Amino acid sequence: MSIFGRLFKVGEANANKVLDKLEKPEVMLEQAIRDQEKHIREARQNVQSVIATERQTKALLDQEKENAAAWQSKAEAALRAGNEELATRALVRSEEHTGKSGTLQPQWEAQRAEVEKLKVAINKLESELSELKRNKDIIIAQSKMAEVKKSIYEAKAQIGNKSGQTQALIERMKAKASRASFEADAAEELAEVTGGDELEKEFAKIGSPSISPNVQDKLAALKAKLNS
Repeated sequence: MSIFGRLFKVGEANANKVLDKLEKPEVMLEQAIRDQEKHIREARQNVQSVIATERQTKALLDQEKENAAAWQSKAEAALRAGNEELATRALVRSEEHTGKSGTLQPQWEAQRAEVEKLKVAINKLESELSELKRNKDIIIAQSKMAEVKKSIYEAKAQIGNKSGQTQALIERMKAKASRASFEADAAEELAEVTGGDELEKEFAKIGSPSISPNVQDKLAALKAKLNS
């Protein structure tokens, strides 16, 4: 697939996501109900036209049958009057109407069957519309419940992520504080090793030295000399 094809697919996917967000259940269901009602109105108008044609055909059929019967009666009357020629002409006319009725009969039957099918289709559409109206509130409630459930779990996931981040921060601060404590101890130990007079430290380790009597006598003689 070319780069343009992939870009088109990405754009199409993003567009579908936007449309999914815009498709609120209550809005979509209301629109679906309006569309169904319009479809039913148009279907009813078409069915009415078909019914009118069927009834017109039926009226023509009935008229042809009546005309055939009427000319049949006239033929009988002509025979009773002894006019065979007139009776024959009446029978011919009766046959003409009978032929026309024979042509109209299957047309009317086909139209009548089609009308019945259309009535069933209309009833089905109206039944579906009624069911949609009954279930509309339930569908909307289910959709809103799903949205609330989704938002709750998303919030829970965010809280879990933040909690994990906070815990990680605490552990880092603990480690940093522990390291600082160790560094302070090391600094103190180093100061004890490198600071002050080494001789004084040596005397501090062994304590105050003991003075011998000879040194004490020399010290007393030195003091007396200085005071004389």
